[in-house]
Amino acid sequence: MTRDEARAILERAAAPSEGREIEAAIGGGRSELTRFANNEITQNVSERRYALSVRVLRGKRTGRATGNDLSPDGIARLVGRADLAARLSPEIPDLLPLPPAQKYREVDSADAATASLGPDARAREVGRAVGRCKDAGITAAGIYETGSGTIGDYGVTSTLAIANSSGLFAYHDRTNARFSISALDGNASGWASAESHSSRDIDGGAVAARAVEKAIRSRDPERRPPGPYTVVLEPAAVSDLLIDTAWLSFGALPVQEGRSFLSGKLGRKVAGENVTIRDDPYHPLHQGAPFDAEGMPTRAVTIIERGVASSPVYDRQTAAKEGKESTGHSLLPSPNPHGPLAGHLVLEGGSGTIDDLVARVDRGLLVTRVWYTNVVDPMTATLTGMTRDGLFAIEGGKVRGAVRNFRFNQSVVQMLNEVEALSGLERVGGVVCPGLLVRSFHMSSVTEF
Repeated sequence: MTRDEARAILERAAAPSEGREIEAAIGGGRSELTRFANNEITQNVSERRYALSVRVLRGKRTGRATGNDLSPDGIARLVGRADLAARLSPEIPDLLPLPPAQKYREVDSADAATASLGPDARAREVGRAVGRCKDAGITAAGIYETGSGTIGDYGVTSTLAIANSSGLFAYHDRTNARFSISALDGNASGWASAESHSSRDIDGGAVAARAVEKAIRSRDPERRPPGPYTVVLEPAAVSDLLIDTAWLSFGALPVQEGRSFLSGKLGRKVAGENVTIRDDPYHPLHQGAPFDAEGMPTRAVTIIERGVASSPVYDRQTAAKEGKESTGHSLLPSPNPHGPLAGHLVLEGGSGTIDDLVARVDRGLLVTRVWYTNVVDPMTATLTGMTRDGLFAIEGGKVRGAVRNFRFNQSVVQMLNEVEALSGLERVGGVVCPGLLVRSFHMSSVTEF
């Protein structure tokens, strides 16, 4: 959907009307996916859809309605349903009026070649990856996904364009490409991925080569006892842990409500001096949207600077409580119970490689990634989960044999205080982060695989 097409729909939906304010937002786009398993392509799917969400404010009452009929009659019916919902809803005492027009930073994250990439091109890239696996006698499974617009994980759409009756209008198109592969060899497995806003950055053969190496190394894992270990966490593992921590702790709402480890600690040390965490949609590896779901400009926010708690991220509602301005982090339509969220995390890294981190460890573990993470204690960001697709012993600065997977029970706050070294940055799982060398990472039990 072009800027002009979006503007025409939104201006019709958000036309000024006496006695009410109106906000309208469009999300959606095109998503295409090639899935493969058992060394062959099993599925090609293509989806193109858009949804219009309209919110009406009548004083301190608000209501929202969402639909996909973008015809003039469909838009009128949607506005009517939102208006009825507003009339019937209870008042929200601290509900804010809609913001006026804003200025936005330019972000070039729409790549024409990626937007038009077809199934034949994806199949060729998958073929290169599968070829690497076949040559090694290993079975490949995975996906190659490309798209344009704002259809995200699990089909959830974020804001492509937004307008309101106070004159605000914002539009930002973007593209994405993601290749993920599991290399399977009996009970052994290896995994690797690559992601970017441009398909030119995706090399399926190279990604497969990393996964194959891990699968071969994962054969015949040794059982080791649970306990604290020195670990090298690859960026995929770091990303997963940071995402959960961000949902728990980095937004202003949990900080204000006293349920974040940052609550009452702004300006105080909460992590090691080598830890700096930002939320930065303008980082070159992110190329994120310049506005949020309220139409407010997104700002880069330093959450932890050299170990010291600096600031959570804000939306308009939480910012108003402290007499501040929004940092543009209303990632979900407003009002919502989750508050602002950090969606473009950056953990500043070093300059070396994972091998450089491994070389510093006399005895420990190399962790490829984690899964099934769940919250144990939100105030310390203690998470539990399991290692997966490549857990290896480190001895004398070298990666040795495979180790049977562990379940871990680990406070991310404690982890951030035990970081000894950081590798260079990668983008993985929607997070820009390094690998980490961490002391005393708690492996709580051995799994059966």
